[in-house]
Amino acid sequence: MQEEKFISWKDHRAGKMNDLAPSADLISLVQESLASREEAMKRELAAKYLLCEDEASDIVSSFLQRSYGPAFALTEEIARREGTVLLFIGRKDCAICQRCQPILSEFILEHKDIEPVILDYSQPEGLLYHLIHRDEQGMLPLIAFISCGKIMMKSCGECAAIQIYDEHYRNMSEECRQNIYVH
Repeated sequence: MQEEKFISWKDHRAGKMNDLAPSADLISLVQESLASREEAMKRELAAKYLLCEDEASDIVSSFLQRSYGPAFALTEEIARREGTVLLFIGRKDCAICQRCQPILSEFILEHKDIEPVILDYSQPEGLLYHLIHRDEQGMLPLIAFISCGKIMMKSCGECAAIQIYDEHYRNMSEECRQNIYVH
């Protein structure tokens, strides 16, 4: 069972909520994650069944396409969106996920310009969790703000007060407005 966590204002200020570099490119992150998985699986399969890596390559590629294809398709769809997406990947039997639902629902109601993408971890698209959060000790839920294909904020295994999401969204919106004038 997951340890119940609620991110405090102090932890938020200390930067413990977001474990990605600011403005991480969603597609690049997912592609790197898939490539890393493919390499590791090819080596394991080749070693276990005494195959050369080229022979294992087709098997692994096919497996990854079947397993992660829906998650990658969703990644591409989210990256094409011009507005801000709030991605939530949780599970029905997760206490933290259930506690986050009303907080995020209220946040989404207050921010009509945000496009929510709410997934259950058990859905094929829910495997996007592993492509974004590559830590083996991951915990649900995954909550991410994604704007124009960039992950602006990501947290796993914790729920924050609505004020913290408001602040992240406000800061992200200001950063995006400033970036418009840079180009």
